[in-house]
Amino acid sequence: MKRKRIPLVAAGILAAGYLICCAFVDEEHILPRTSVNGINISGMERGEAVSLLERDAASRQGAAVIPVRFAEKEYPVDVSGAVEWDFRSVVEELQKPVQGAFLTRGFLLIKSLLAGNVREAAPVLKNEEMLEEAVESSGFPNEGTTMQTDYRVEGDNLVFTIGKAGEEADLDRLEEELKAAVQEGDYTAVECPVSAGKVKDADLEQIYQEVCREPENATLDPADNYRIKEPVPGVQFDLESARKALEGAEEGSTVTIELIREEPEITKADLEKHLFADKLASYNTRVGGLQNRKDNIRLAVEKCNGAILLSGDIFSYNDMVGEQTAETGYKLAPATADGGEIVQAYGGGICQVSSTIFAAALYANLDIEERWEHEYVSSYIAAGMDAAVAWDILDFKIRNNKDYPVRIDITYAGDMLTVDIWGTKTEDSVVEIDTEIMDNSSGKLCVQTTRRVSNGDRVFVEQIADSTYIN
Repeated sequence: MKRKRIPLVAAGILAAGYLICCAFVDEEHILPRTSVNGINISGMERGEAVSLLERDAASRQGAAVIPVRFAEKEYPVDVSGAVEWDFRSVVEELQKPVQGAFLTRGFLLIKSLLAGNVREAAPVLKNEEMLEEAVESSGFPNEGTTMQTDYRVEGDNLVFTIGKAGEEADLDRLEEELKAAVQEGDYTAVECPVSAGKVKDADLEQIYQEVCREPENATLDPADNYRIKEPVPGVQFDLESARKALEGAEEGSTVTIELIREEPEITKADLEKHLFADKLASYNTRVGGLQNRKDNIRLAVEKCNGAILLSGDIFSYNDMVGEQTAETGYKLAPATADGGEIVQAYGGGICQVSSTIFAAALYANLDIEERWEHEYVSSYIAAGMDAAVAWDILDFKIRNNKDYPVRIDITYAGDMLTVDIWGTKTEDSVVEIDTEIMDNSSGKLCVQTTRRVSNGDRVFVEQIADSTYIN
């Protein structure tokens, strides 16, 4: 009987031990001898294990750099921003078997103790755009063994070095290889796939813009106290001839295109000799009114006197005289408001200066860019010859259409305001200004201002302005 009891007792002990093993295992705690990516998570709760693995992954992510070999160089591609690990799914997968029948848990525990549970969790690609950005930022996509056509200026020649075709990085194939490497967690060096490079046609129009320039006459430099600035020769080349020469050129060869130099019309000596040598026009008006009005005129004269306009420059009266306030030195004097009402305004009277400049500019044959008439015909100048201004609303502008600079000299002596415009006469011409009354009825006066310029047999007639006044 004893011999029969011993196996039964042993079996009972084993069964009891096995049941204890089954009871020892639960769904929340990781089985013994379990590791993921070399990190021991045995006995941890699932959330604790996930947190530990994610902290480890952060350091792994920082090292996620794949070297890419291209053209005998190696470029590090940092893919850390494009990868991630889903450790929660890994841990849940590890614990899934223990969620089965109670009696199977002991077997799982014994198996884990004997053989262990070792898992390698590979990263997954979370963002393909970030992978593309990583490739771009590495710098090598801009590299290549293809040499594109280049050019340089040597003396009076434009010298082209025709490019040579080589190899270019095949970025699409490379990105596929990097995706596979990321998913395997393999950060060893990758050979960059290549494709045949291509020599692009030289952009002759763009090169023309970069190399060529129009000649620049000698002029004055406002940034250097209006000292004379040296002229700059122009540079051109024949686009069509250059295109034909490049079309038949072999890779690696040199093509030379002749540059055409064009000297400017006005040299430094010309400018020194003729600068402000001629009075182009003069006009004066008589100043009346109260002292405040005269003081405003004097201040405006001081601000405008001596203004120099280089060729193409625009004179803005408002820019010259500035805003009219007590703080800027202007005084209250009669002025015309909208609707013809006479009001007291700071700077009242300064329109006489702009009007006198306008009249002189007409006779100097300068371009009139902006001009406005008053509500009423002014007492100091004829209808059609005035130039009304109002800060930030109405401006008076003229443009120097001459090749040489012009200077506006203004004097105010006694009761006479005089504007002299100095420049350089390049042709003998006669300027006549006509102010024709077009309508003088129904409480309004309409005047048309016309400029007639005669130069020998050539006559140019220009309609300058149409002015409407309250009659």
